[in-house]
Amino acid sequence: MEPSQVRSLTLRYLKSHDCEIIEDHPDYMESRLSVEADKDLIHRPFYWMYVEKMGFEPQPSTLLFTFKPGKAPPGVRSEHLTCGSPRFNQMLHSARKNGRFIRLYEDSFRGARKADSRPYDPWLAVNYEVSSICDRKKDELLSLGIHLRTGEIIQEFHQRIQNKQWTPRLPDRRHTLPPLLTVPEAVGELEFWLQGWIEHQDLSWAVQAKKRLEEELAQLHAYYPEEWRMNDELHTEKKQRLRETVWQYHPRVEVEVVNAGLFYLDSDT
Repeated sequence: MEPSQVRSLTLRYLKSHDCEIIEDHPDYMESRLSVEADKDLIHRPFYWMYVEKMGFEPQPSTLLFTFKPGKAPPGVRSEHLTCGSPRFNQMLHSARKNGRFIRLYEDSFRGARKADSRPYDPWLAVNYEVSSICDRKKDELLSLGIHLRTGEIIQEFHQRIQNKQWTPRLPDRRHTLPPLLTVPEAVGELEFWLQGWIEHQDLSWAVQAKKRLEEELAQLHAYYPEEWRMNDELHTEKKQRLRETVWQYHPRVEVEVVNAGLFYLDSDT
């Protein structure tokens, strides 16, 4: 995941959890956390237990995040966020816990007559984390959307919806068009598309990982004596090391749903 993606996800997380953005610089970001975000990101359960029991005014933490090494303001304590850093993983875990699935309606009333009822088109959006894993790991985030009436699939769906206004309740004088695809059918279409996307990626990393696996297995076999000369303890030890080596080096792709939602967009957009 690129630093720009980490920064974008961090900003979205902070805004969605009602954190105050004190300074939003291209290279760093300072924020005063909300109570909810502080509880998820800062491990201090006894503080919150004391505050809530005594009825004191809570004092959430203020954090400064950087997205490029050495870019923090001088004299200020900061945390460098990267894909895989502990704090960023906490944000992802918190986002999954609090907003794994949502249902939102586009809020774009344009002065239709009271007798009119304008339609919404139903979309299912799913954010996938695709991990290419061997003795190294590369994560990539895919945001896909599928139209539940036409079956159209588009990438980077979050860019299509991020600047729109939303409401969790169906507005007055609005109605939703009935979907022609069920959610399980739509998920199946997305998974089929995702499988094709993975197969068309550059898989040279997997070929190189298999080569490193073969080299590691050859060294492992050379380290131990012939089978007939090993006792039971050495046999067990070798089998365990073989399993660990295969697990570490064998290339695989894992896909995980980060979050998903039903989004109802104006039918003319």
